[in-house]
Amino acid sequence: MMESLNIAVVEDERVHAAIIVRLLETWLKEREIQFHIQEFPDGEAFLFEWEQNQAWNALFFDIQMPGLNGMELARRIRKENRRVAIVFVTGITDYLQEGYEVEALHYLIKPIDGEKVGNCMERIVEKYNRDEKHSAMLIEAQEMEAGGESGHVTIRLRPEDIVYAEAFAHNTELHTRDKCYRVREGISVWRKRLPQEAFISCHRSYLVNLKYVARVEKEAVVLDNGKAVPMSRRSYKAVNQAFIQLYRRI
Repeated sequence: MMESLNIAVVEDERVHAAIIVRLLETWLKEREIQFHIQEFPDGEAFLFEWEQNQAWNALFFDIQMPGLNGMELARRIRKENRRVAIVFVTGITDYLQEGYEVEALHYLIKPIDGEKVGNCMERIVEKYNRDEKHSAMLIEAQEMEAGGESGHVTIRLRPEDIVYAEAFAHNTELHTRDKCYRVREGISVWRKRLPQEAFISCHRSYLVNLKYVARVEKEAVVLDNGKAVPMSRRSYKAVNQAFIQLYRRI
């Protein structure tokens, strides 16, 4: 169970900000979780702080704010950090589809009450504990370059940083957004090592991180970067259901 939690509340209306903070404080104190909550009046003020300090566990963004709104702010954050939990606070549901793009963990629909905040906080705590369980791994690998192999490296790699894994003879190539690392372990080892709620086998030679999937086709899984990963016929149904289920949880 988590011992402490750092939360940012970005809300331009002070009355609404006060309500959110009060409900969060009540929930956290009842569970004896240490916390620090900081309020910000707009997106620009939060970004200034974010550039100095990214040690946040959860971000509560009002979507409809003047200047930099909550959705634009979330896109900025996701360029640098895919780990922090983002929660949108809104009075309308028009932005649900856009929330998929920035991997929003939850929506708090106004008017906000203790039950809604409690349900949201349960998900944040669950995410925190899951992330801690699957924290960074220390691996020895060869860094692959366009012209072939590079030198041996020892790196810290979080499962969430892996876009997909590919079997290569008796080895496995781990692809991140901008690097590829070859490790001396078969892909069956990585099927057990990577969190099953995030990764799924679309082919006997591939594992894909569902968070990076743009769409699922009959013969391929298309990633956000346009890369098409092969899909076996027998894997299609399970992959498609897992992809749909992931976003139903938002």
